[in-house]
Amino acid sequence: MAFEEFEMTFKDETKRRGIAWPVENAKANIVIATGMEEHARRYDDFATFLNKHGYSVYALDHYGQGDNVENLEELGRWERSGFRKTVNYIDELITKLRVTCKPTIIMGHSMGSFIVQDYIQRYSNHVSKAIICGSCGKQSAVYFADRLARVFVTKRNYNKKSKFFSKLTFGGYNKSIKNPRTPFDWLSVNEDNVDRYIEDPKCGYGSTCGFYKEFFKGLNRLHTSRFLAKIRKNLPILLIAGEHDPVGKNGKGVLKLAKTYKKYSIENVETIIYPNMRHEILNETGKEVVYEDILKFVEN
Repeated sequence: MAFEEFEMTFKDETKRRGIAWPVENAKANIVIATGMEEHARRYDDFATFLNKHGYSVYALDHYGQGDNVENLEELGRWERSGFRKTVNYIDELITKLRVTCKPTIIMGHSMGSFIVQDYIQRYSNHVSKAIICGSCGKQSAVYFADRLARVFVTKRNYNKKSKFFSKLTFGGYNKSIKNPRTPFDWLSVNEDNVDRYIEDPKCGYGSTCGFYKEFFKGLNRLHTSRFLAKIRKNLPILLIAGEHDPVGKNGKGVLKLAKTYKKYSIENVETIIYPNMRHEILNETGKEVVYEDILKFVEN
């Protein structure tokens, strides 16, 4: 199926662009929150698969990403309170789609997975299911990263690229890979996928100090008891990740997140860790298995 470009104007008059893969008489709508330093168009293959099975797919590009950027110098720039605003914008899109009376499923990959973690704490009654891909549970380092960003990010450097925070966040991700071919081998065993990512000017460009400040602030609230307790208890949640994904601590962080949700009496939490896969399991060698597992979760 061909995709369509779309633009939404939100309640605060902000305009954001995204990509839609609609089908007639869809069984449900699936809204994807993409990862950091990538964009919605990268989900074309996965969305086309879902289209063939009767699902419409929508993905908003985040601040400073994808179709929201006309000048490449704007890549990686976020507004203040950008994490919370992004969650709210996704809910405005979902609220608009709910008018169709079709079930709506939210899915997030990588940074988008943490956005989905926040979303279901605020708006779990607005979606029928949630898919959290390439994520992690509580990390003590997030608190200290948040404190650092609050101190060192100022008006003067807010929109400047940050090598320091980039190294702090991603610096160790390639360490477990013997003789890495590129700095981005941690993304995927699939070398073609890594090469496409590197060759794409709207991927892997390095984010700004302001982005990291807002991102760490958003992450730092995710595992607060009073927010976790707000998640709808009967919300079906699927956690998926690669066995060798450093973002999820090679599966350990994903299992920790599942344990957290079960602690808060969420009734239906399913976890799948894929062997021989790294971070981008939707673009990985053997991705067909991942696609089918997602489809099974969506349809059951």
